[in-house]
Amino acid sequence: MGRMRKGAGSAGFTLLELMVALVLTSLLSLVAYSALNLTLKGVRRSQAAAERLQELRIGQNLLERSLSSAVPGTLDTKPYFVGSPKEVRFFTLLPLEAHNLGGVYHWRALLGQDEAGQGVLAVEQTRSINWRRDPEGVEVRQIIMGNVAGVRFIYGRGNEEFESWDGKTVGRLPEWVRVELTLRGLEPQALVIPIHVVESKSEGQGPMPRRGGRGRGFRGGSFPGGVVPEE
Repeated sequence: MGRMRKGAGSAGFTLLELMVALVLTSLLSLVAYSALNLTLKGVRRSQAAAERLQELRIGQNLLERSLSSAVPGTLDTKPYFVGSPKEVRFFTLLPLEAHNLGGVYHWRALLGQDEAGQGVLAVEQTRSINWRRDPEGVEVRQIIMGNVAGVRFIYGRGNEEFESWDGKTVGRLPEWVRVELTLRGLEPQALVIPIHVVESKSEGQGPMPRRGGRGRGFRGGSFPGGVVPEE
């Protein structure tokens, strides 16, 4: 009977064996949790990158449609299109809101800031072509692209590039606009937008605007205050 009790006692686990098993179980749980956490982080990063790319495509498409549909319009009987490296103003037939189709809209596209102070590509729209009488009377302000570190607009005619464009002085609209974007966490983007306006050369056409460098990096800084700066 004593031998039977000894055999039963030898079949159990010692305290050391239980502690080793507990440590091994904890290590395996930690490894499994770390792997799962890394996988979830990777999925979240992929989803965020996909959402940013989708936002980029939507913003580029909106800007491309509006600029390619730019119309000369008239201010003081002169074609209207004012562009600098940091912003562009023009008339277009396509509004920000599709249900407002019909008429001519004044657009201003520029680099601004959101409420968190992050750079954004923003658009101001007003339906009045006499917007200069009330420059703050903007009807719609909309962010079309976020996480923007820099924007540069370049204007072209044929193979020539210009840093700025004034339709009133030149007597016509540019043939194309290149938008260079520096985005946080993504590769720099460059979008060339042709402007489909048929215009005849007038005898009183003014001098061409100042030429700019061809593809020499990106420039542009954020404007202080608000979603977009006021003039």
